[in-house]
Amino acid sequence: MTLTTPPALMKAEPHDPYKMRSLEQVLSLFDGGDFLIQLMKDHRQLQLDMLEHKEEHGTKGCQGSMTITVSYAVGKSGDVNMGATAAFKGPKKPASNAAAFLNDQGELTLYSPMMKQMHEPVRDVTDYDPETGEIRDPD
Repeated sequence: MTLTTPPALMKAEPHDPYKMRSLEQVLSLFDGGDFLIQLMKDHRQLQLDMLEHKEEHGTKGCQGSMTITVSYAVGKSGDVNMGATAAFKGPKKPASNAAAFLNDQGELTLYSPMMKQMHEPVRDVTDYDPETGEIRDPD
C-alpha cells in the first residue's frame, strides 16, 4: 500500500473591503471622481462626433479612438502614486474637393471643353435615312 499526501488546502484570502475590484473603481480614484466623469463625457462626445460624421460624409473614415494611460510609481512605504490621462481622436473630416478643367495652355479653368463643341456650328448631314433619321456612315 502506498501512502499519498493529501492536497494542500488553499488558504482563503482575508476579506478586504477596500480592494479595487474593477477598472471603474480605479479610475474613480483620480481627482475625486471628476476624472471618470469627464472621461465618460468625452467618450459620449466621441460617439456623437462619429454619428455626425456618418450623417455628413458617410461611413468612410468614420472611426475614432480613446486611449487611457495610467502610470504607477511605488513609494518606499508600499504606497502607489498614480496618474491618469485620456486622449480622444475623432473622425477626420474628408478633404475639400472641387472640379475644374485644363485649357490648352495647361491652366485651370471653369470652361468645359464640351462647351467648345456646343458653340461649333451644326454640321450638315446629307446621307441619312429619311424614314428613321438614322445617319449612315460613309463606307
